[in-house]
Amino acid sequence: RRPSQQRLSGATHRAPMRCIALIDHGPNWIPDRSVYEQGAPIEAHLASMRRRYDEGVLLLGGPFASHRGGIAVLDVDDEAAARRLMDAAPAVVAGVMSYRLETVIAYFDVMSQTRTTATASQLDPRRDPS
Repeated sequence: RRPSQQRLSGATHRAPMRCIALIDHGPNWIPDRSVYEQGAPIEAHLASMRRRYDEGVLLLGGPFASHRGGIAVLDVDDEAAARRLMDAAPAVVAGVMSYRLETVIAYFDVMSQTRTTATASQLDPRRDPS
């Protein structure tokens, strides 16, 4: 989606933003059943996530091997777009899943070929750029 060939060397370059949805069981999760046994909301969720993947928005997604939730790594313009996408996810709408969003400023990102060479102090957003 974004042709970003960045080599971050300081505050003049912006790292790509990735939103991470940390997915957990929602209030309508059927206890003592795996994600694979949650029925129609999960089937609809999979179909929705396939579309997001095909659109280039979902970079990585799936359940944790521990079966304690899952993750969706989203390539979106901002956190509001990630929230809209996750709020519309069928399993979230059905209450089978819930999520928490975190935004990552990717200093190392193979997908966008981003690799910082800056020091920690150069990357510090509180630093005076002058």
